[in-house]
Amino acid sequence: MPLISKQRDVQIQLSCMYDKLKNNVDQMKQDLKRHRNWYEDACHMHIKSGFQLETLWLKADQNYQDKFREFETHCFLLDIFSDYRDEEGSFIHLQEFFLTLDMLIDRFIQQEAYEICSILQEWKNRFEHNYVDT
Repeated sequence: MPLISKQRDVQIQLSCMYDKLKNNVDQMKQDLKRHRNWYEDACHMHIKSGFQLETLWLKADQNYQDKFREFETHCFLLDIFSDYRDEEGSFIHLQEFFLTLDMLIDRFIQQEAYEICSILQEWKNRFEHNYVDT
């Protein structure tokens, strides 16, 4: 007989995943600040060069936009996951959580927001395959 129940083990694993997601968001926030600084530096260099460094500026802009989209998606996912956590910290209605993720992925596919779909699918797979029997 196991020392802890399967349900308790799942809750522990989900809490670990939640903490990883939260840590990712915190790290991305710092990365986003650095990318913003690089973008601002590229803007200043572009202006000082008499607008000759457009490629540098455009690349910095694209990198910042990509990082911002990634950060925003992870924040969104963290909010959704938090919605399925009760006041004691246990995760509830897991089937509904996965249905919500599936509906969101489908919606973003329709919008051709494939980068967002990829992030959502990656985390869904982590939750689903590593820790939860759905």
